[in-house]
Amino acid sequence: MRVLLTGANGQLGQALMVAKPKPIELIACGRAELDLASPQACSEAVRFYRPDWVLNAGAYTAVDKAESEPELALAVNAGAPAAFAEALAATGGRLLQVSTDFVFNGAQGFPYLPHQAVEPLGIYGISKARGEAAVLELLGPQLSCVLRTSWLYGPI
Repeated sequence: MRVLLTGANGQLGQALMVAKPKPIELIACGRAELDLASPQACSEAVRFYRPDWVLNAGAYTAVDKAESEPELALAVNAGAPAAFAEALAATGGRLLQVSTDFVFNGAQGFPYLPHQAVEPLGIYGISKARGEAAVLELLGPQLSCVLRTSWLYGPI
């Protein structure tokens, strides 16, 4: 199985690389290898590597800074997942899109369920919600999975 991992230099990407089972061919891409702000680069990576899976662990994660850099946040968090999904629809792969609880407004006071409507309050949440929507619209639940997390922690 061939897996394209984005965000290889980030906390999640590094942890996934350590946990990689032996039979997987892992193509690990950090910022230097793959510019997530470029939809063309994302599409080309899928077409070149033809992965069975893309694990999109890369993201624009500066929540507060996203308000002053909305174009970059939207390009990385919405444009890249859309480009991956579109290319995978053509080449036959699957996508794991890592997202966030910032797609919700935080007012509920108890855990959100996966099917609940999103209502992001800022650019970061909006960008992640748009990425989720693009992935699910282009690939559907059979070929994609959205994983929302509220926090990452670990040894790395």
